[in-house]
Amino acid sequence: MMFFAEILVVFLLVQDAILWLFLKLNFKDYVKNEVYEFSFVSILIPSRNEEENLPACLESIVKLDYPKDKLQIIFGDDRSTDETGAILKAFEDKNDHVKLVQIIEGDSAKMNGKANALSQMAKYADGEVFLFTDADCQVPQDWVRSMVLAQTNTGAGIITGITHIKADKIYGKMQGMDWWLTLGMVKVMSDLGFSVTSMGNNMLITKDAYQAVGGFEGIPFSLTEDFEIARNIQTKGFKVFQQVSSDNLIATKPQNGFLQLLQQRKRWMSGAMSLPLYWRLILAVQVLFFPSILLLVFLHPLLALCLWIAKVLIQGLFIYSFALKSGSRLAVLDLLLFEIYYMITSWSTILYYFWPSKTDWKGRKY
Repeated sequence: MMFFAEILVVFLLVQDAILWLFLKLNFKDYVKNEVYEFSFVSILIPSRNEEENLPACLESIVKLDYPKDKLQIIFGDDRSTDETGAILKAFEDKNDHVKLVQIIEGDSAKMNGKANALSQMAKYADGEVFLFTDADCQVPQDWVRSMVLAQTNTGAGIITGITHIKADKIYGKMQGMDWWLTLGMVKVMSDLGFSVTSMGNNMLITKDAYQAVGGFEGIPFSLTEDFEIARNIQTKGFKVFQQVSSDNLIATKPQNGFLQLLQQRKRWMSGAMSLPLYWRLILAVQVLFFPSILLLVFLHPLLALCLWIAKVLIQGLFIYSFALKSGSRLAVLDLLLFEIYYMITSWSTILYYFWPSKTDWKGRKY
C-alpha cells in the first residue's frame, strides 16, 4: 500500500510537470491576423430567473466590437418567474438585431432544460456560426471577433473559449482556481490533438456542424449538453479547438453555497464519467493524490511534506502560467490556499455524485 501511494504521488508530480512543459512549449494561439470578411454570427443566450445577472450581461453585449449588420442576438426566456422576461423584452425593443424567444417546456426525458431552450432558440438563428454564452456571464469587447477568427483560421466545427470566475471573496476565488486548473488541462490536451469536450458558456459551433448532428434535439440526453454535442460533432469528423486569450476571456459568477457547488459538480461529473480512458486516468490521479499523500504523512512525514510542497508548487506554477495566457495574474497566496479547497471539494464531489439524490438545476430535478 505504501509503495502504491509513493508511486501515485510521484506520478502526479511528473504529470503536472509535463502539463506545465507542454503549456510552455506547445501552446497554440489560433488568432493570427485580422478579420476582413466577417461571418454572420448568431449569439444564443438562454435565461431562466436571471434578473440579478442580466444587467451586467446586457451591458457587455452592447459593447461588442462586431458589425451589427453581421450580428444576431437571440435570448431565450425559459419560463422565468422573476423579471427576466420584462428585462429582455425591453432590450429587444431597443435593438433591431435582438430577438427574444419564449421557451416552451420540453420533454425532460429527451433534453435537459438548457438543451431544450437552445434547441428552440437555434430555430431562429440565421448565422453561419452560433456563439453560446450564459446570462450570468460578461463577455469581453472582442469576444465575437476572436472566436470567429479562430474558427476561420482552423476550419473547426467547434471553438471553445476560456472562462474565469470573477470573485472578491476567497470562496469564489478558490472556485476560480479550480476552473483555471481544469481548463488548463483541457487546453494542453486540445493542443496535443486530444479534444473531446467544450464549454457551453463560451462556445462557437458552425451551423454546418450543428445541423450535422441534428442540433440539441438530435443528441442523447445528457446533463452536460455542451459536452455531449461536442462529442457528437467530433464523431462526424469536425475539428474541435480551444482558443485562449484575453480577447475571448468571459467572466462568470461563483456558486454561492457549498451545496450549490456540489450540485454543479455532480452535473459535470456525469459528463466526465463518459470521457475517454486517458482523461479519466488524468482526473483519477488528481483525486487519488490526497489519500495517498495522507497515508505517507503518517508513515514518512518528512518525505510526505517534501512531496506535497513540490506538488503545490508545480500545480501552482501550471495554474499561474495558464492564467497568464489570458492576461490574468493570480495571487500567490490563493494558489497555496487552493490545495486545501481542492482536497475538500474533490472528494466531496465524488461522494455527492454517488449519493442517491437528484440534481437540482435551475429549479428542475434530474
